[in-house]
Amino acid sequence: MKVGNIEAKPGEHSFGYLEVAKSRSGLGPDIPVHVFAGTEPGPTLLVQGAIHGGEIIGSVAILDLIGKLDPKTFRGTVIAVPVVNRVGFELGERGIRIGSTDISRLFPGSATGSVPEQIANTYFEEVIKKADVMIDFHAGARTAYERYVLFGAEKDPDNPTEIELKRRKIVLAFGLDQAGYFPPGTFGAGTAKEAIEDAGVCQITLEFGGGTGWYKNGRDNVSDAERGMWNIMKAMRMIDGEFESDGPLCTVYNAGIVIWKGDVDGLFIRHRRFGDEMKEGDVYASLVDAYTGEEIDSMVAPEDGIVIPSGQEWPTIGATSVGILGNIDRVEDRRTTDMYVDFD
Repeated sequence: MKVGNIEAKPGEHSFGYLEVAKSRSGLGPDIPVHVFAGTEPGPTLLVQGAIHGGEIIGSVAILDLIGKLDPKTFRGTVIAVPVVNRVGFELGERGIRIGSTDISRLFPGSATGSVPEQIANTYFEEVIKKADVMIDFHAGARTAYERYVLFGAEKDPDNPTEIELKRRKIVLAFGLDQAGYFPPGTFGAGTAKEAIEDAGVCQITLEFGGGTGWYKNGRDNVSDAERGMWNIMKAMRMIDGEFESDGPLCTVYNAGIVIWKGDVDGLFIRHRRFGDEMKEGDVYASLVDAYTGEEIDSMVAPEDGIVIPSGQEWPTIGATSVGILGNIDRVEDRRTTDMYVDFD
């Protein structure tokens, strides 16, 4: 397996930096890539963290995985990228300050576009397109606690495509008790995710942990993120072993109800928590003047739903989403579902 200038022969682990476009000042945020080539042929799994620079629980879990992976003990290939967005990671920011944008929205990118578009294009061509399955780790960063598998809405749930059927299995195999999808248009067009799946890559996104004090309280999240990666390797028949999970059931939510905050600032006081059921009109959170105690604004549920991610920084600045509600679409049972996925 060769990724850019990084090559691993069967039974080897290689590490290097994928060379990407440089800014006008010469800054080159080359991407750190580990390639583990198993001793037997098999599929390729890509695990990546911190494409949003401040969302690092997946990065810690990937480093834990890297420390334990032995390419002589599995089939296929693992590509591990603990930090995709080095600029955002080093500054603790979601996007990449070079170009002030979000790389994850740019795939497949452009070889002749802006620096972020060129970075996205190089990463898409050299890394993403080589994978059969892609696990993209995100988190609530400093603002919210989250714990669910996020995946794209199916075009026709009654007639799922081959890649959508594989994705259903991957979602369950990861092992969390909650998953969700955003209906088309909830947060933009979703063209980057479409480009990835049009390339034949089965992708899931993990929203894992976060919130204030995440590191103190995040060790279990890191452990479960690592557990999920081993589970996906089992589902892809790269390794043998029993699946481990939160439990036999996985509740899948249609997560299309967004609670928005207007462009007014104050101390953010959240009244509802992860998992709470809300009725239309219930107050989710308030904004308070931190100096007088006066209520500035309140945010209410636009529809009935269950709180999925929950939280925001104090104070919160500018117009932004502060909560997402979902309704149960279905409940999947791992005890009766075949979670193995085969690749040519």
